[in-house]
Amino acid sequence: TNLGRVYRAKCYELLEAGRDSKGQHIANLLPLQPGEEVAQILDLENYDDHDYLVLATRNGLVKKTDLSLYDTNRAAGVIAIKLRDGDELVSAMAVRHGDHIFMFSHMGQSLHFVADDDQLRPMGRDTSGVKGMSFRAGDHLINAAVGTDENLHVFTVTENGYAKRTPVGDYRIQGRGGLGIKVMKQSDDRGIVAGALLVHEDDEVLVILGSGKVVRSDVREVPITGRDTMGVVFARPDHGDAVIGVARNTERELGADEEAEADGAEPAPDAAEAARTATDEGKEDAAEATVGPD
Repeated sequence: TNLGRVYRAKCYELLEAGRDSKGQHIANLLPLQPGEEVAQILDLENYDDHDYLVLATRNGLVKKTDLSLYDTNRAAGVIAIKLRDGDELVSAMAVRHGDHIFMFSHMGQSLHFVADDDQLRPMGRDTSGVKGMSFRAGDHLINAAVGTDENLHVFTVTENGYAKRTPVGDYRIQGRGGLGIKVMKQSDDRGIVAGALLVHEDDEVLVILGSGKVVRSDVREVPITGRDTMGVVFARPDHGDAVIGVARNTERELGADEEAEADGAEPAPDAAEAARTATDEGKEDAAEATVGPD
């Protein structure tokens, strides 16, 4: 949570409902403290697949703790990080030794470092961590992500709906604690960075607006560009509205056909995806192609 505590729950304890339902309040599942909000959700099958839990705060502090220390049944949660005054938790990542960490700031800076013991030594739960990224006046961390795949892209979206993606290979490895390098060229009319994450070519992203609207699109629709570029129009917020975040669509594996069948409707194949499927499989009639997982 934003106050630096870790709670855990079994997935079967969550109320299963339709996509357009409101769901249940998180307070019915976890005993959150007053003013406490969820900062990150991690899905773990066990505590052996990953070595550490890495946390990052709004003011740029990071810390690495053995994941096994969080294997507890305490319903009230456990302290994950000792926050300093005015700071709050932004991101949490389950990592393995030597994984790469990417940190992104609100004013368009990024820092890439390796989470080995030389750069980030393990600490106990009740510690504050160390400097992960420095900021200029008025800047702060908006997200931190872990990635080891060379085929990943950094996907960024501005408050006014402009998006771009850049291969992770364009982000050189740096030492922890610096200002980082530019992730996106910004201007007043396009707004500052609202969200940044690591994606694959075949991923789908959800852009969330302050009004509650969600724009859903394939990553491949955004062209690959260099770091020092502005991006293209990805969402068009109404007057007074703005993009407040971006997330990867975790239901991507479902496929359009299965989703349509789940809603009781006939599946409607996407023309662009159908054409790609037909090309890949050597089919001559693209209209007969269906959309499914890669």
